[in-house]
Amino acid sequence: MFVSIRGRVLINVEALNMTESVGNYVKHRRVPVISPTTYATYFVPAISGESIAHGFQEVLAGEAKKKGLPVCKLCEKGIFLKSTNENVFKGAFGQNPPKDDFEFEKTVIGNCLVEDVGGFLYAHGGRNVKRTSNFYTGYMIPTKESLENVVIEPQLHSRYALGTPSDIMKEQGQMIYYVELSSAVYTFSFDLDTRYVGKATFVCDKAGEDVVNDRKERIETTLEAMQRFLIEFAFGAKKTRFLPIVEWESLVIAVSDDVWTVPSPFSGNYIEKTEKKKEKVNYNTKLFVYPKDGEFEEVVANAIEEAKSRL
Repeated sequence: MFVSIRGRVLINVEALNMTESVGNYVKHRRVPVISPTTYATYFVPAISGESIAHGFQEVLAGEAKKKGLPVCKLCEKGIFLKSTNENVFKGAFGQNPPKDDFEFEKTVIGNCLVEDVGGFLYAHGGRNVKRTSNFYTGYMIPTKESLENVVIEPQLHSRYALGTPSDIMKEQGQMIYYVELSSAVYTFSFDLDTRYVGKATFVCDKAGEDVVNDRKERIETTLEAMQRFLIEFAFGAKKTRFLPIVEWESLVIAVSDDVWTVPSPFSGNYIEKTEKKKEKVNYNTKLFVYPKDGEFEEVVANAIEEAKSRL
């Protein structure tokens, strides 16, 4: 079963994905984007796929713990080092890494739903064991219509108060700093392929073999995490003091029996393109469209229930 999600979301006054700081100046992430009408290149604000993936995996870890499903010691804390090397493996699972590659992947999958769904790469001592993520996401960028009008503006802030007693603040009493903010209509994309959840993938002659006995519950929990993730917009940095104003403009969720992706939301007619694609290519595909099919939360919930019904 394959779930594909594409949407457009208006985000005002956001600092969801920052990069380096230069002195007291904190920069927003920028990426080059080519206009499909003029072929001019614009450097625009963006939110990375890594940021989105981190947020989803945090939600997934929380949902797994609620359901009593296994999550390793690091992933449950939102530290997604994910079996990078021998020391990380020991810290996460409290044991030495198995010598056999199949047993290694089986151990990780069996003891951590986050690494089962989100993949891992063990690279230590010349040995590599890789599990590709079962979910896919990418950069959020401004839509085609808003591309030429997006700006990034630094905002002045200050810490501490003037007149602070010298025994408390021995240097300056006030520190100024700048944080770049942006507002834009962003694209959003997220896909989930449940084919290999709970199954081995790395060793060729073992690929596709079940290595857990709770595969259905794992997929259901992943779908529930996806629902919460979308409704709560559960990703991004600097939310404690730069909580953005978020409003979904549109969303399409496609639930299919095989790989079937919703067309890019970069162009405004992506919903129409999606419906036309379904007429020509259909793997028992069912579409859930916001705002056409109801309120945002209702559309997401109905899509997740449809996905669960196919397990």
